[in-house]
Amino acid sequence: MQLKCVTYTSLAALDLDEDQLRAIHGAARDLNGIDGISGLLLFNGTHFLQWIEGPPEAIDELIERLRRDPRHSGFEIRDERTTTERMFGDWTMKLVRVRSSFLLAQDDVVSQLPDDFPEHLRARVLQMVEKISEDVTL
Repeated sequence: MQLKCVTYTSLAALDLDEDQLRAIHGAARDLNGIDGISGLLLFNGTHFLQWIEGPPEAIDELIERLRRDPRHSGFEIRDERTTTERMFGDWTMKLVRVRSSFLLAQDDVVSQLPDDFPEHLRARVLQMVEKISEDVTL
């Protein structure tokens, strides 16, 4: 089965609080499970970086909903591809809060990845973490 994988970044709304972050994560986890979407959501206090994967139609619909969501702005697709293998098959949506420094954020993410997570995918996730850390310094 062909899957669509999209990575995007966005800027969190200035008034985003802890309850809203939990609501975003809960809704993503519940709705993504229904739609066959899995992924990883990184948040560093100001920026989101999310990897989503699933059926192409479901991903396209999710992207349209995300573009309209007022809890963030500056939605930018960073990578889009197709694959037959899920990167985050066990996670309908895993939320990882990371610190803004790349080295600290790297530690935050690595500690959450499964021990048997393939090395080439680990490197890709760390590239994503580096991008969100770069955005913080802008």
